[in-house]
Amino acid sequence: MISTAQDLHTFISALMTGKLLPAPLLAEMRKPHPKAGYGLGVFVQDVGENGGTVITHNGGTAGHAALMYSTPDGSKTLTAALNYVDDAALSMAEAFQKATQRLVKEVFGRGQAERPDEAAEPTQPTA
Repeated sequence: MISTAQDLHTFISALMTGKLLPAPLLAEMRKPHPKAGYGLGVFVQDVGENGGTVITHNGGTAGHAALMYSTPDGSKTLTAALNYVDDAALSMAEAFQKATQRLVKEVFGRGQAERPDEAAEPTQPTA
């Protein structure tokens, strides 16, 4: 699925505020697997000191990447989308990742914005 940043904001806000799932299902979705930090369809990430927990998911395909972050109660969200050239020499992946980390720190707190599962998740999932 390719969508807009506004669509992702609408989705993550509705999901986290309980408009899409009953409370028991949402609680189960937000419960992370101990080793992966992954719940049912979303990552649960600690953004460090004074930042607390965020719920996040990202994805992409050749030429497009998107991400969404939210506090568990939906009171703060961050969504972004990027179109890019699928060429290693012109790759924006590193710059996008650094910008994302800075934005997460700004929006959700002063903690480190690195995902513990980053090494295990491909940056460009295949269809």
